[in-house]
Amino acid sequence: MIHPIDALGGAIVSHGPDRLRFFTDGWGDMSIINRAVLPTDVPQPISIEWVSDVTNEGLTTSVGVFESPAEILPSHARHGAVTRITPEAGANRTVVLMAAWNEHDSRARFGIARRLARRGIGSLVLENPYYGIRRPDDLDGQPIRTVADFFRMGIAAVMEGRGLLATIRSAGCIPGVAGYSMGGNMSALVSSTMPYPVATAPLAASYSPSPVYLDGALRGGIAWEALGGEPSAEPELRKALLSASVLDRPAPDHARYAVLVSARSDGYVPASTTEALHAHWPGSELRWMSGGHATLLWFRKGAFATAITDSFDRLVSAGAATLG
Repeated sequence: MIHPIDALGGAIVSHGPDRLRFFTDGWGDMSIINRAVLPTDVPQPISIEWVSDVTNEGLTTSVGVFESPAEILPSHARHGAVTRITPEAGANRTVVLMAAWNEHDSRARFGIARRLARRGIGSLVLENPYYGIRRPDDLDGQPIRTVADFFRMGIAAVMEGRGLLATIRSAGCIPGVAGYSMGGNMSALVSSTMPYPVATAPLAASYSPSPVYLDGALRGGIAWEALGGEPSAEPELRKALLSASVLDRPAPDHARYAVLVSARSDGYVPASTTEALHAHWPGSELRWMSGGHATLLWFRKGAFATAITDSFDRLVSAGAATLG
C-alpha cells in the first residue's frame, strides 16, 4: 500500500501548478537521447578549486567549484559545485552523495554527511547539473524542460560522480558512492561503470529511471501533450529511459558489498525495481524500512548513514578496497 504522504505528493504533481511539470518543451535534441552512452573508461580526477573552509563542532565544511567533464551540458550547468564535509581530524573513507530528483537544496544530504563525519567518513555532496546554481538563467519553474535535458543531466551527473570518485582515490582515500531516490539510481549507475572497487549504497533506488517516472507518482508530472500525447509517447519514453538501466550492465565484483535501503510503502519507487537491482547484484544486502518515500528521507537519515558505513566496512573486511 502506498504511503498517504506519497499519494498526496503524487496528487500535487499531477494536479498542481504547471510549473511543477517536466518535459514541457517536448523531446528536445533527439541526437542526445539516441546517442546516450554511459562512460566506462578509467575516470580522471576532477580539479576542484576550494573557495571556502569552515570548521565547527569538530566538522570541517568546504565548498569547491570545478569545470564539468561533460561537454554536452549547456553553459549554465558547465561549472559544478561540491560541498565537502569531513571530521576535523580527516578521513580515509569518502563517499560521493548524488542528488535526488528536483533537489535544489542539499540540506538533506548535508544531514547524512554530518552523521557520516561523526563516524569518521567524509562526504562530497555534488550539486546536480540543472539544480541550484546550475539551473537555467530564468529561475521560474521546472528546469528539466525536455527529455534531452534529462539525458544531459543524467549523463553529466554520472561523469561527475565518476570523476569525484577518482579524485577521492587519487588522494589516497577509499571511495564510495550513495544517493537517495534519483540519486540512488545514479549511484548504482556510477558504481556499475567503475573499473575499481567502490563502496555503494543505493537508497530508495530503482535500477532505471523508467519505472519511477512511468509507473510511480511522478507519472502525473509529465507534460504528455508536449511529447505528442500519452498513448503514442509512453512507449517511446519508456524505451528511452530504459536505456539507462543498471540491469543492462554486468554486475561489478564490488557490487556484492553494496547495501540497499528501500521503503515498504514507497509510492515513487516501485519495490520491484529495488528488488530487481538487488537480484542483479548477487551478494548485495537489501534492507527494508517501514514508511514511504518521503518519510524514509525525513526520518531515516541515520539508517542511511549506517548503510553507507556498512558498505565501506563490507568492502574493507573483504580486502577489496584499493587506494590510489
